[in-house]
Amino acid sequence: MPSEDGVSYLWMAEQFAIGEWSAGFSTVFPAGFPLLVAPFIACGLAPEAAGDACNAALMALSMWPLARIARQLSPGVTDAVLATCVLFVSGSLMARVAAEGYSEPAFWLAMAWGTTLGLGGRFWWLGAVSGAAFWIRPEGLLLAGSFVLARPRQAWPALVGAGAGVLLLAASRWLAGHAFDPLPILAFHGARDDLPLRGAVLHNLPAVPGRWLEAFGLSGVLLLAWLLPRARRVLPKAPALWWQIALQIAVVCTFVVRRRFLLSCAVPVFAFAGAALARLRSPWRHWLLLAIALLGGVGAFRGGIDPDRIAERRLGEFLAGRLQPGEQVSGELTRVVWFAGQRPLPPRHFDVEQLAALATPASVRYFVVSIRSKRASSRQIAERLVADFAPLELPVGLAELCDRRGILVLQRR
Repeated sequence: MPSEDGVSYLWMAEQFAIGEWSAGFSTVFPAGFPLLVAPFIACGLAPEAAGDACNAALMALSMWPLARIARQLSPGVTDAVLATCVLFVSGSLMARVAAEGYSEPAFWLAMAWGTTLGLGGRFWWLGAVSGAAFWIRPEGLLLAGSFVLARPRQAWPALVGAGAGVLLLAASRWLAGHAFDPLPILAFHGARDDLPLRGAVLHNLPAVPGRWLEAFGLSGVLLLAWLLPRARRVLPKAPALWWQIALQIAVVCTFVVRRRFLLSCAVPVFAFAGAALARLRSPWRHWLLLAIALLGGVGAFRGGIDPDRIAERRLGEFLAGRLQPGEQVSGELTRVVWFAGQRPLPPRHFDVEQLAALATPASVRYFVVSIRSKRASSRQIAERLVADFAPLELPVGLAELCDRRGILVLQRR
């Protein structure tokens, strides 16, 4: 089951696959990852399968630049490449975001590829890759920035390619009929009222260590274990990689701290963690690598994604079969809306007034809410809509799935 953001990426990819460029560029999300998924859909794959196939390929392709980074960080060190790559692919959160249709795997490939170019002194190409990474996630610009901060006299050409990527995205959105704005998500987040701690840097900083451990587990500890006793010798070796970590954490703190957001540091974190692990004595490094890989595998396959999410797919497909031309499904559950064949909701939480506004159009036949949500608005909206909507009686099996998931379905009277 894709994530809530994941269905937005997949919807964008569907639009690109059928040539609807204006619709594809119309959301607040960057277009890079959906453009990569679109060819898989155009070849006949279902959107979810296309997203999984694309992310699996991107994860696999990331091994090559990661191996090159590992060799440059640890020349002549046995098992450095193996340790780095195994840590990268066995991280349980890494596998989760890849399976949920997020854009991180594409971003990791761009960051790993760009880092190898930067370490090799190919700064013009580094800038081009940084500009391409910006199409996937805005933090892609920090790739060029990290090398410019580390080697300003040599790396300044990277800013040219990075800037070109920004302008190209803005121009593409303009040609598709939208504003000349490469990052509509900035204005979107600026207008949000559902994230009270957004931008509270001093409040967010203390939350970083806990979210860091959730994101990287033992690999995050290995990074620190290697850094602390060797700081004076390590920092001159690869200052751009340390700048990458510092800049990515700084950007996360200016928004909200979530473990997934910290995965933007994955390439330097796993490169340094692999180097640290490879420096341990045998057989300790082999046993520790095996333990980390097993823990990551268990975490990836036994937890992290709620199995009762399947109710949202089944419900969306059920409602899609009941819709008449011109009718819609609305509510706060974007996966249900997408599985019903409609455009996903904006990526935010809604208060009662906003939910009521979503239910106002006469075309809205069904309205779905989460009664298990911790937000008061989700529990209050049913009472607010009682004059116009009534609970829908679902088939027995589907009703049980929705009850377990805590989904209430309302039908216009």
